[in-house]
Amino acid sequence: MSEFQAKLDAIAAERVARQDLISRRVAASLADSRTRTGDLTAAAAATVQRLVEQAARAKTAAGWELREKPDPNAALGMAFEDPEMSTEPTNRHASPPRPPARRGRHARMEDAEDDYSTKDWLG
Repeated sequence: MSEFQAKLDAIAAERVARQDLISRRVAASLADSRTRTGDLTAAAAATVQRLVEQAARAKTAAGWELREKPDPNAALGMAFEDPEMSTEPTNRHASPPRPPARRGRHARMEDAEDDYSTKDWLG
């Protein structure tokens, strides 16, 4: 009977040792995962910030972002009824956005000769 008890004790000790080993592996894996997740999050945030700044620079360089002049009538106390008429964009030569392509059965192909959006009418 003592032989049987010794075998049971050995099996129990081995089970405890295996469980301890598994617990240590899981803890190490979780710590490694947290570290890598933190690194990836920081890298993704830096990439998003860089892309936002790049898009803002491209938007400004392309002329889509229209900066407004200060209203000359503000000092006089006069105001326009339409607030969009009170200011004018500083970049007069920026091309307007292209209209969406026409669709339908009778739509004709766009011809570069018909495009006057880039023509400088002032110069």
